[in-house]
This record gives sequence, C-alpha cells and structure tokens, in this order.
Amino acid sequence: MSKKGWIWGVALLLAGALVVFTLGLDRGDAPGFVLFLGRFHPVVVHFPIALLLLGAAVELLGSRSRSLARVRPVAPFLLLLGALSSLAAVALGYMLSLAGGYAEGLLTLHLRLGLAVTALAFVLAFFSAWLPEPGKAYRTALAGLVALVVLAGHFGGSLARGSGYLTYYLPAPVKSLLGVSGGASDGLIANVDSAYVYADLVQPVLDRRCVSCHGPDKSSGALRLDTPEGIEEGGRDGPAFVAGYPAQSEILRRVTLPPYDEDVMPPDGAAPLDVGETEVIRWWIENGASFAMRVAEIEETPTAVSTFLARVSLPQAERPSGIFALDVPQADTNAVAALSEAGLTVSRLSPDAPFLHVAAASVRGDFGDAELAALQSVAPQIAGLDIGHTRVTDAGAAALAGFPHLVRLHLEGTGVGDAALEQLAELDYLEYLNLYGTQVTDAGLERVRDLPALQSIYLWRSGVTEAGAEALRAARSDLEVNIGSALLAVPDSTAAE
Repeated sequence: MSKKGWIWGVALLLAGALVVFTLGLDRGDAPGFVLFLGRFHPVVVHFPIALLLLGAAVELLGSRSRSLARVRPVAPFLLLLGALSSLAAVALGYMLSLAGGYAEGLLTLHLRLGLAVTALAFVLAFFSAWLPEPGKAYRTALAGLVALVVLAGHFGGSLARGSGYLTYYLPAPVKSLLGVSGGASDGLIANVDSAYVYADLVQPVLDRRCVSCHGPDKSSGALRLDTPEGIEEGGRDGPAFVAGYPAQSEILRRVTLPPYDEDVMPPDGAAPLDVGETEVIRWWIENGASFAMRVAEIEETPTAVSTFLARVSLPQAERPSGIFALDVPQADTNAVAALSEAGLTVSRLSPDAPFLHVAAASVRGDFGDAELAALQSVAPQIAGLDIGHTRVTDAGAAALAGFPHLVRLHLEGTGVGDAALEQLAELDYLEYLNLYGTQVTDAGLERVRDLPALQSIYLWRSGVTEAGAEALRAARSDLEVNIGSALLAVPDSTAAE
C-alpha cells in the first residue's frame, strides 16, 4: 500500500472509531470524563475552521494564479487535517451538549452543519489528492464548504453567546438594511422618569450580560433570565431573587462574587457587571422587583443608579424657558418693514424665534405716545423695547399693558411716573426695567414689587428714596435695586445701563 493509502486508512479508522464512540453516548447518563472532554470543544473547533478555510483558499487561488500554483500540493493535506479536526470538534461538541441547557432546535442545526462540514471536507480532501486537475464542480463544492463553515460557526456562537452575539455591535445602518433589531446602539431612553424599571433598565442588562447562558438557546442551571416568567421561576439553585431583599437574592450574590469564585457570574473570566448594572438590579429588587414599576414611582435613587440612568438616557436638548417656551407666531413682515422705515431699529433676538428688540435711539425727539401706540401691530413679538429719552408720557405708557412678552424695558429719561407703572402689572416676563431720570416715586414701587420675573430695576435720579429702595429690597431679596447713591443688591451687580 502506498504512503498516501496508509494515511487515508488511518484517517478513516480514527474517524470510524470516534463516530462509534460518540453515538454510543446517552444524554441521560453520560460519564463525568465525557462531559470533561466536551469542555475542549471551544478549543478544538478553531482548528478545522482555520485549516478548511486555508485549504479552500490555497485550492481556489492556486488554480487562478501561476505564482500561487506551487503551493497547491499542500491543499489535500490541509483539507484532510481539517476534516479530521472537524470530526473531533463534532464529537467533542456532542459530548458538551450532553450536559444539557441548550435549545434543542439550534443545537440540532449546529450539529448537522458540523457533520455536513466534516463529510464534505473528507470528500473534497479525497478528490483534491487524486484529481489531476480540479474542475468547476470541485471549486463550487469548495465554495460551499466555506459557506457551511461560516454558518456552523455562526450558530455555534449563538449557542455559546446568545442569538444576538454576532449582530450586537453591527452598525445601525447595516442593522436597518438587514432588518436586525437590538444591540449596542439601541435602548437609549427618551424620558427616563416614565421608563419601566424592569423592562427598560434591568432586562437590557440581563440581555447583554446573562441571557447568552440563561436564555432560549442555552439555559445553564435550568435558569431563564430572558423573560419575567423565567426569572420568577428560578433554576436548579432556587429563585433568582427575593423581592425586597437584595442580600438574599441569588442573582445579586452571583454577580458580586470575587472573580476567582467558581460561582461568579458571568463565568469563565468574562468581564463582570459594572457598578451601574449591578446597582440597578439591586435597586429593582430592593423596591419590590415589580415588573410594572416605573422609575418615577421610586422615591429614592442612589447616586450609582442616577449615574446609570444618565448613561442610558438620550441626551436631553436644552428646554426653552420664559417667552421662548411660548407658541408665538412670527411678526408680520410688512409691519416690521414699516417700523424700520419709520427710523426704528428692529432686530431679532434669535434666528429661530419670533421675538424682536425695538429701539428708538435714532428718532428719540420724534417718538411719543402716538408712535408707541403704533407698535401694537407687533406687540406680541416685542421682547425688548428701548424708548429711553423719548417723549413718552404716562398717557402713552398705557399701551405697555398690551406688550405681554416684554423682557427688557427702557423708560429712562422719559416723562413717565407712578401711573405708568400700573400698566406693567401683567408683564409676567419682564426681567429688566430702567426708570433712570423719571418721575417715579416710592409709591410707584408698590406696583412693580410683585412682577414675578423682575431681576433688575434702575432708579437713579428718580423720585425714589433710599428708604423706598430698601423697602423694595426687603420685600424682594432676589431683586437688584440700583438708585445710584446706594446699591442695594448683590455686591458685584453692575451699574445702571
């Protein structure tokens, strides 16, 4: 017998012995040493993957390239060695499955694909060794072998790490194209207060870190953590949790064990749960482990949980406040143009907001009560109004009550007095009021004291006394009151504008 024949004879004899031994095993009473051998399946299975892919590459590329043709003689050896190691991997995988805890459907599919890879690899190794020149059918079969190896490896990974292991970190556009859901890019919460503690916080942690071993495809210890029913039922070691008692809950005990403990979860040197993931599980159990409880229903949130909530929440856009939170239409463009033609300076407070700042600095001598009344056409949009040193009087100031969204108002150097301040009582958004050089007195301050948003009032050279200013400051500790001769407010406040 030739040397090549001896090699094939020994290979087939080993293959036959391994098949007979493996098929003689029973899942119900497999001996311990068989289960021990099965643990080597993850190690051995990488050899046929590498050898068969390399052998296929040598054959396919060597037949198309003269420079690579000289390495083609090693292809039969690579394919034969890959077939033998594939057979060993199948046998060890079957031994590993005898321990139980795997989904039967997925396990059967993986096993059949492994057997198909082994059988096809033996056939191709034979033809590669004896065929003088491989043809199209042979190369097609090689491509099929590569596809089978990839599929078998994918389903093996799903058995070991969960069905979403391969696609977890797949880019979002690719997921959308393939119709794949879930993964590292999903799960951010828009409104964390309305989120369910279990469904939106705890379950995603279990899906990422636990379900690969305690899920539909594999349920180590007869424990399922992919559904509320499985969590409540527990496993061979008892219930997964005790509602209200984190310290007595097995799931929390396992994930907080030292890494060298044989009962630690996740096992096999996998990265432990981080502090936030652990603490959100503890928080859920401590507050009753309800599957219907929302975040807002829990009164106390530990710092570690708050940090975790911030991590899993969508970035919150800055919420508009004050007048910017209102739904106000844009000002009529013709009305705005008319104001500009009349010599007023009109500018937008923001490109995407309807509010305007109107100043009469360039027409002070010609701006009076009638001109102020003419601003009613854009009154809802005026947030800033500078009519300082104009001819406006108390009579014309009555129009100010019709400017509901005023934030800043300059009346300095005008003829207004206490009567004008009565018109400001309904200006809920007014923050700044300049009454420098007006006829306002202490009595008039009573009318602005209760303006809810008022932050600064300037009264220098008005009829207001220091005693009146002090009384206003005592009534409104949050208000900056500037009368020029004495500044009654925060120490670093600025002078009158």
